[in-house]
Amino acid sequence: MSIELGLLIAILGFVMSVIVNYLNQKRISKQDNEKQGYSWGKLDEKLANIEKSLNKIEVKLDSYDREIDTKIDIALQHHIKEYHK
Repeated sequence: MSIELGLLIAILGFVMSVIVNYLNQKRISKQDNEKQGYSWGKLDEKLANIEKSLNKIEVKLDSYDREIDTKIDIALQHHIKEYHK
C-alpha cells in the first residue's frame, strides 16, 4: 500500500508540474504578445509620422519647382528684352 501511495503522489506531482508549466508558458506567451503588439503599434505610428513628413516635403518640393520655373521664365523674358531687341 505504501508503494501505491508513493506512486500516486509521484503521478499527481508530475501532473501538477505539467499543468503549472503549461500555465506559465501560456502567461509568458501572452505577455510576449502584448509587448510585441505594443512594439508594432509604436512602429506603425513612427511610419505614419514619417509618411506625413514625406508628404509635406513633397508638397514643398512641388511648389519650389513651380517657383523656380516662374523665376526662370521671368529671367529669360528679361534677358530677351535686354539683349535680343
